[in-house]
Amino acid sequence: MVLLRYLALSGLGIALFYLIDRLILRKSTLLRTQRYYYVIAIVASLFLPLLPEITPWWQSRVAEANIPTFTIILEDEFVVTAEQSQSIDWWGVAKLVWLAGILVTGGWLLVGIVSIFRIQRHADHQHLPNSVNLYLTEAELAPFTFGKSIYIPRSLNDRTIIDSILLHELEHIQQRHYIDMLLGCVLQLVQWWNPFAWSMLQQQRNTLEYLADQGVLRLGKDRKTYQYHLLACTIGRMVQLPSLSFSMQNLKQRIVMMNSNKKSHKSLAVLYAVAALPVVALLLVGTQMITVKEALATETTEVAPPPEKDGEIFEFVEDMPEFPGGIGALMKWLGENIKYPEEAEKQNIQGRVMVHFVVETDGSVSNPQIARSVHESLDAEAVRVVAAMPKWTPGKAEGKPVRVRFTLPISFALKNKVTEGEKDKVYDYVDNVPEFPGGQAAMMKWLSENIKYPDVAVKENIQGRVMLSFVIETDGSLSDVKVVKGVHEALDAEAIRVVKMMPNWKPASLKDGTLARVAFVLPVQFRFAKEKTDTPDQNESK
Repeated sequence: MVLLRYLALSGLGIALFYLIDRLILRKSTLLRTQRYYYVIAIVASLFLPLLPEITPWWQSRVAEANIPTFTIILEDEFVVTAEQSQSIDWWGVAKLVWLAGILVTGGWLLVGIVSIFRIQRHADHQHLPNSVNLYLTEAELAPFTFGKSIYIPRSLNDRTIIDSILLHELEHIQQRHYIDMLLGCVLQLVQWWNPFAWSMLQQQRNTLEYLADQGVLRLGKDRKTYQYHLLACTIGRMVQLPSLSFSMQNLKQRIVMMNSNKKSHKSLAVLYAVAALPVVALLLVGTQMITVKEALATETTEVAPPPEKDGEIFEFVEDMPEFPGGIGALMKWLGENIKYPEEAEKQNIQGRVMVHFVVETDGSVSNPQIARSVHESLDAEAVRVVAAMPKWTPGKAEGKPVRVRFTLPISFALKNKVTEGEKDKVYDYVDNVPEFPGGQAAMMKWLSENIKYPDVAVKENIQGRVMLSFVIETDGSLSDVKVVKGVHEALDAEAIRVVKMMPNWKPASLKDGTLARVAFVLPVQFRFAKEKTDTPDQNESK
């Protein structure tokens, strides 16, 4: 999907650059400016969409208590399953077609290069100044330049014609037109499917020929004689790309350009720059809009799942692991053992760290890794405290202890970040945690009866874990439901929909019995029934 977005954005950039050139700038005779315009167009279209993803300047901040706190998270993860779709993966087909096009285009370019070396092998070689090579070929070819080598057929036995051709080809080399040709080859490979790319490359080649002609005439060559010599060189067959070769196709345009007395005002060079800026801006904004959308959807920094030791790692089992004493004891233990790093406190750094870990078959905690990073000091403290946990009661599948993966969010906040008004404060630590009517088992059953696997996601074979956060109000109702870590808009929307439908919970309360608003995180796993339980989530393998 990312590749196809890149190709679309890159292709749109090339199309806009080409249309601006043809509709607005095509009558320009500022050849050097036109050359630079094409180089900028190619470089911008190919590389701007590849800029690193921006980091969104906003970060969700949880209203915190006066001590370093952690967010309540449901240990049991609800898994939504669906039969795996047998429909065609059209995105995969499109990628294969694109790769096939690259192979064909690359093969075509390679054939051209090989044919040049074959011609070179049977030609007489002469050294010219400035490391330029001249090859006199036996083949009936139109003269051409490849890199810093010039190829001229022996059949051109008129010395005056050869001198004119040498001047022309030397201009190509001195002006380093081979750099433009190399960029053109890269564009051909990536945008082989884009007709605007091919049209722009043809215009680029014409401009390079105009520049070489212009350079020859500035050396004092008679214009009429030079044009006659050009006509004499277009009889042989052309060598395919990536060479600059004489061609009858653009000879008429070259003669018209040489005979033209029209001169473009230098202010037109400014127009080129002004015309290019909106397209460059569009490519930058388009790239950032894509990455911002992904940042809003996931709001996480992903890491690969921890390496397995012995046996399968489960995401959900009948009997989930439990911290000694339950959720309340886990919160109390974390509250007593976690410390706010001095470095983070001095720099006023805060945020929520997400930690992955595995509860082993003996109840020990292993492989704590950062799933969402805030700052290295906060990350290190979160990993430290998780690694120091006492043994849990291990999870069981079919009555046997198994390894189970957990995700624990830990929020770090400073005292001066408490929300205004104690009534509206959202707690992360309370003495009596909120509870779904009937407990966690009842909630799992309720979710299984009400959640549906979106048809769009089934058709596109999309699966993964959606992490939702919400607030349980003092009356037990749910508010501020949002995606903390998304997978796909269809799965995210379904997870939000079903959570908003939930009945009122038993609200949380403080030690003195005061009802409190509490932040809650619920993971909802969408996956196909045919997939193994240890298959990495789509949003964990990116």
